Amino acid sequence: MVVHLLLAGYKSAYTKKFLEFLAENFPKNEHVVVAFGRNCSQRINKTNTDIKVLCVDSLRKLPTYFRLVKQARLIIAHSLFFTRGLMLLFTKPSVLRKTIWILWGGDLYNYWVKEHHNPKEKIIEFVKSVVIKKIKGVGCLVKEDYEFLKTKYATSARYFYVFYPNPVDFSLLDSVRNMASLSSSSKKKCLIGNSATETNKHLEILQALSKLKEEDFEIICPLSYGDKRYAEKIIEMGQRIFGTRFVPLTQFLSPDEYAKILASVDAAIFNHNRQQGLGNILALLYLGKKVYTRSDIPTWGFFQRLGITVYDTKEFLQKPDNSIFDFDERIGRRNSEIIAREFSEERCVEVWRNLFSN
Repeated sequence: MVVHLLLAGYKSAYTKKFLEFLAENFPKNEHVVVAFGRNCSQRINKTNTDIKVLCVDSLRKLPTYFRLVKQARLIIAHSLFFTRGLMLLFTKPSVLRKTIWILWGGDLYNYWVKEHHNPKEKIIEFVKSVVIKKIKGVGCLVKEDYEFLKTKYATSARYFYVFYPNPVDFSLLDSVRNMASLSSSSKKKCLIGNSATETNKHLEILQALSKLKEEDFEIICPLSYGDKRYAEKIIEMGQRIFGTRFVPLTQFLSPDEYAKILASVDAAIFNHNRQQGLGNILALLYLGKKVYTRSDIPTWGFFQRLGITVYDTKEFLQKPDNSIFDFDERIGRRNSEIIAREFSEERCVEVWRNLFSN
């Protein structure tokens, strides 16, 4: 039995898609999902799958949780964001030895990109360091994330190459791409960032874009999850500089709606100071869009290895110009072909099957 630990409600579109993927491609009776979080029973989207889900939302659920992890041959921790679940792992060294942590990004980097930490953050980080030291393995898409982890934590955890099925899948992207090609809109659109977190560093992008002479372009800014106060700050700044040309996305959208927005943009600028937003970036590259990301984060090296052409956000911030909308379609087509090959559903099944077999 494989037990999956996750935080209910966090990035629910990815959770929903993964549970569907799991049910469609693997024996349902071999997998159990354990979800943590407030109002877990209401927040976890069980979809239409028959995979068993245990919501640990009260103390009376703990005996069942402990029984499941004891019986499991393998435990998959989908991120380390669930603090209560992390504490429970901390108390069970025998469980850690059969646990693989699927790294999401912020669960590794959030502590290290901050200069100051409160006592609660320090305690959680201590617990996390003990957990990481004893776990069986770490799974992630970008191996540079694993290499960064090895510089910060004493661990012999094995690396597993793995990636999640994207909620905005290829078939959906193909359909919206065809629709976008029929659009008569001549206004250029630039998407910036992927969420309302400070690691997006939106303000630097907005300041650079304000220097462009070309005024007939629209800025799409996804802010539907993250820090609401930070989102309000970005909206205020964006609208003050660009007026109605700044379009914040503050509501959660269905994969169909979001795919249409991605298909409508001409360029996308990401200024994260860590690996973040890969689901958005991969979808945009599949659509043949021009994508900027920073050259000093692990994502850059990952794309270079695959032969994917992306552009340096740092260079654009230093010398912003209208060339952000200049793009050779042949590069876009080549990027799209690489994404289609490397991140197909068949390949996704293959990497998860390899992980489950361990």
